[in-house]
Amino acid sequence: MHDKIAPKIINYSHIAQLAFNVPLLATAQIADTVAAFLQNKIAGSSIDHISSGQQMLAGNVTSIELGGPENGESITVIPVHGILVPRRFAIEACEEMMSYELLRTQLTRALNDDGVSEIVLDVNSGGGNAQGAFEIAEFIYQSRSIKPIRCIVNFNAFSGAYLIAAACTEIIVSDTSGVGSVGVYSKRLDLTQFYQDQGVKIHTFYRGARKVDFHPDVEMSEEERLSTESKMESTYQKFINAIAKYRDMTVEAVSASAADCFEGQQGIELGLADRLATPQDAINQITQSVLVNQTPFPQQSISIQAAHLRMQFQL
Repeated sequence: MHDKIAPKIINYSHIAQLAFNVPLLATAQIADTVAAFLQNKIAGSSIDHISSGQQMLAGNVTSIELGGPENGESITVIPVHGILVPRRFAIEACEEMMSYELLRTQLTRALNDDGVSEIVLDVNSGGGNAQGAFEIAEFIYQSRSIKPIRCIVNFNAFSGAYLIAAACTEIIVSDTSGVGSVGVYSKRLDLTQFYQDQGVKIHTFYRGARKVDFHPDVEMSEEERLSTESKMESTYQKFINAIAKYRDMTVEAVSASAADCFEGQQGIELGLADRLATPQDAINQITQSVLVNQTPFPQQSISIQAAHLRMQFQL
């Protein structure tokens, strides 16, 4: 029986990292989705197939030409959608995923492209893994002095996704866009009762007091609990201090948000966002602002460009 159970857990260890035993900058729905997926796999249910040979599902980068073709200037729109992970892998249980690794690559390409005037992050995510999140956020924060990097919340930027948004030059929200969820949590998977019910005994031999922390076949000790609490506090302090730095807020004000989620104008009033506009209006306003600061173009070119934007930015 052990041979039947073990592969179901071992094969999905990389996915389990999205829900268990690591600090998560994510809404509860993110981890619950992954946990439900894993629970079905462990129980032997046949649902969505996972293949390591598939590409991660991430949106395509869009280039919006400014003025006419003769201008050679553009705005790059990078989608930041779905579950956020450190590096790429495939999981069909989730519609969209974005890795910090890929985001940094896309940003670097746009930053090094002399034809790109501004960068827009089109964000719709409930967050994800804390590992790698602070590094990409700081990269964005430092890079915005090179080129403006604006965030259009289309329509959610929660937790780890909000960390990315906060690092941008500006955060634009619509009336029902959501921002916030500045908090951290971790879940500890305990399969001891499951194994017991299945009549399975696992004997673990180890050296080093902390070596079997987070092992699902070992009950959590008080030392493990205290260690986890310490790591949670460290990650939380890092999170609220980063938001305070990026948004020019006090740490106390960020902490007072209590990891709650806020819509539109309320987010602006709390200092978590900058201005109100629909995603379509926001991209049009950014484009017009860039055009105004460049050599003027005939009105016809701007009108053609506006029509082009409507086709490219389907909402």
